Amino acid sequence: MDSGKPFVSLASLPLPTSSRLLRSACCPDKDLVVTVCSQNGKDRITLWKMQGSKKWEVEVHSGLPRNESVVDLAWSPDGQAIVLVHHPPRITVHSIQDGHEERSLPFAHALADSARLTGVWWFKDEKEAEHDSIPDIFKRGPNISGSAHSILKMLPLLDPVSDSTRALTASQLFSFQETPSTSKRADLPEAIETWPTLPPNLMAASIQPLDTPGEQDGNEHDDPEALDSPRVNSILVVSDDTGHIHCFLDGSYPLGAVLVAANSTTSSLRKSAQSPILLPHQHSLPGETTLLPTLVELPLLDTKIPRDMARISTTTRELVWYVMRVMDEMHAAWFGSGTQLGAREPGIRWLKALDDLQVQTGASVQGSTTSLLDLTLLLLAGKSSETISDFIGSGEQMSERGLQKWESTVVETLTKLRDFSGLRIAPACQRIHLLLEETLGWSQLPRMYAACELNKEEIANAMNMAGRAIFSATWLSTAARRQLSRFKEFMKWLRFEIGNANPVADQQSANQPRHDVLEVNEYIMSGLVKSEIDAWFTEGVPVFSPQEIGVPQDKQNLSATIERARAALKDPSQTTWAHQVEYRSVSHLDKNLHALIRDLASQCQGIFLRAASATARAAATRAPRSPRSARPQSDDPSVHVSYTILERNVEHNQASTFSYLAAHDPSAGDDADLCVLRLVHDPIDPGSQVAVGVALLQCGLDEGGSKVSCTVLDFDFFDDDSLIVAFRANDATGSTTIAVVGYSDLQYQESQPIGPVTELSREELILQALQQQKAGQIVTALMPIKRSHVLAGCSNGEVSLALNGRAGRRVACVLDRKEAVLKVLDIEGDADDESWEEGGRQRVPNTTREGVWWYARLGRWSPVSVTWSARVDVTDDRATRCATRGWL
Repeated sequence: MDSGKPFVSLASLPLPTSSRLLRSACCPDKDLVVTVCSQNGKDRITLWKMQGSKKWEVEVHSGLPRNESVVDLAWSPDGQAIVLVHHPPRITVHSIQDGHEERSLPFAHALADSARLTGVWWFKDEKEAEHDSIPDIFKRGPNISGSAHSILKMLPLLDPVSDSTRALTASQLFSFQETPSTSKRADLPEAIETWPTLPPNLMAASIQPLDTPGEQDGNEHDDPEALDSPRVNSILVVSDDTGHIHCFLDGSYPLGAVLVAANSTTSSLRKSAQSPILLPHQHSLPGETTLLPTLVELPLLDTKIPRDMARISTTTRELVWYVMRVMDEMHAAWFGSGTQLGAREPGIRWLKALDDLQVQTGASVQGSTTSLLDLTLLLLAGKSSETISDFIGSGEQMSERGLQKWESTVVETLTKLRDFSGLRIAPACQRIHLLLEETLGWSQLPRMYAACELNKEEIANAMNMAGRAIFSATWLSTAARRQLSRFKEFMKWLRFEIGNANPVADQQSANQPRHDVLEVNEYIMSGLVKSEIDAWFTEGVPVFSPQEIGVPQDKQNLSATIERARAALKDPSQTTWAHQVEYRSVSHLDKNLHALIRDLASQCQGIFLRAASATARAAATRAPRSPRSARPQSDDPSVHVSYTILERNVEHNQASTFSYLAAHDPSAGDDADLCVLRLVHDPIDPGSQVAVGVALLQCGLDEGGSKVSCTVLDFDFFDDDSLIVAFRANDATGSTTIAVVGYSDLQYQESQPIGPVTELSREELILQALQQQKAGQIVTALMPIKRSHVLAGCSNGEVSLALNGRAGRRVACVLDRKEAVLKVLDIEGDADDESWEEGGRQRVPNTTREGVWWYARLGRWSPVSVTWSARVDVTDDRATRCATRGWL
């Protein structure tokens, strides 16, 4: 880098005054940055392009009347989603396309509102994919031949059903391209919302997706080509302040909560690249952070058990949710909803109009009407009362247009009930039964699936419920078909009676009865007011056994059945029609399919939610240090000072890792502005030796021979070699500088910690380094500034940094909290030598002078000659000097 050139300013974004910039706000592989602002106790997030344009802005609150805030965010490995952790505890995943909420992640164990989520990390699976020498010519992917998923793949797809919980896209709303104001999805049933699931995959559940943009998430895990997706086998980790970390497979499926250390929170976290081991550093009160990480081993992730359980849970959830939506649609079609007239309403209104007419004409008997009796008399004897004659003959009540609307409503609804129950609900429940049957088989393999805690009785009960749902759905299809036939006969009879009541000379001979009297009578008595179909939505939950519907209690094999048939053929008396067959009545059985499906959902959700925590139950933790109670307590309050400590890990070789810690202690004064520690150790081996190196750095300004101190505002690791530091001069100008500081090639001085290193905290090690510096054992060194940039304005107030040090995306975002301006700087780019403007300031040619300088405190003040760039404010001709390079 050329130290004589400032950074290129990509954009300067004005923000609301309450805006915040989180450290992980920059997208790793795209030129995007997220800001958070609060309004009336609710947070909104905004996605910006680095060039300065706003992509979208959405509200991310839950809609409850309480204060809510975004605690932290992380980007998905494929860069297509953002995960937010909120307070009160809530985890949501949002699409980067429009910010809508894709899903809300359930916790394996409920958290109290008083608990607080503190951080989130999303790790990509770094394992190399195993390539089989035998090609998968059948394209089975992860499906094993004979498994439930392999069978579902061969079955015909179920017809799609609309999902009112998915956010509408702009193209769906009259093609009006407007940024959505809220990301909240419609409320889901509790069982579906808390069901452990991977990202939706309708094709794996043999359900045809809707041909609607944005309906699918695009994560077709059963497609072999999608197995290379960065999200597959990724691990999302969320920490809380009770000492737990919550893990999610593929950023969606909950793996349970692991207790790392009670009454602590995770300060930093990383994952081993080649093994399922998490390495958290726990921060506990009073202000201590473990120096070495705790090893959290998740051995179950080395097997296929978590993913197999996640896939079968996801597929079952999609099928159950599919059935619930179909049942809701059928319920709305039959009984009506706020915006839809139910099929039962026209018949009830028609009969009520006849009752009202009888009351008006005085035909009622002791206040009760005889409408049904009069209709039956007219049907069977052809005799009509005066009221019936007036009612049927009136054009207002019996117009052809009104009859057609009534007929079309009922026919369409009964056809929907017949087809939906027979062609959607019954096949979907058969698929659910198939998946539960495979789960039942796993429950009988305790050596492999003991951690899943699969209860055979619960699974068998769920299978029985699925079986009853299949029978009830088929029964409903038959009842709807029968009701439809009777209604059509009823409408034929009505038109016949209307023709008789309003005769036309040339059509008298054409008005012939074409209706079935018995069918019409059945509809009048059991369909016009209260239909038998009501029982599938309003009565008790079905609990009948197979024997109650005619299934033999004794299981018979095929050979025994053949012997019975042969015996019957030898005895002619058993094959004659003379014997009587006993009719089994099932009308007394409960048939509420709507309630049965909801109970099935709750039962299955409990089974799979308990199984989802198997990974956490099988986890093992190894603490690197003894408990604090085993060490002497210190009365020195300086021991418990809370530092701003950031971490960066660089793989040195297979046996050791460089762990860099950068800390800023505002109370240190002139001793050190920045303390950088380098730990060389093997994080996987708790018994490995730990080598500690220390570098204490300072900064200051020299304006015309006068010494000006600086205040470090913020800092963060940029890449494996450099830090980005924001500092402000403590003088009248108050200029703020962004500097690139090299840390990998610092001259680290060996430190001799007091006491075993494994029992020290980060804060204690930093305190010992500062004490050794005061004692002259450690010398403060000069920061190697590679490049720097003076920000326009930003003379007071807080400053926040968000960095992206990835190759090709090397940018720094700086938020001036007081001015509410976000500046985006290209760290690698160069401005033109002759002309470059930013906020009314113009850069002038470089020269070499004694100006802004970084110094080492060696017991005396030492001016340093450096190369500097002057930037003149064209409005007040005040020169603001910025150090871009210089070290001893």
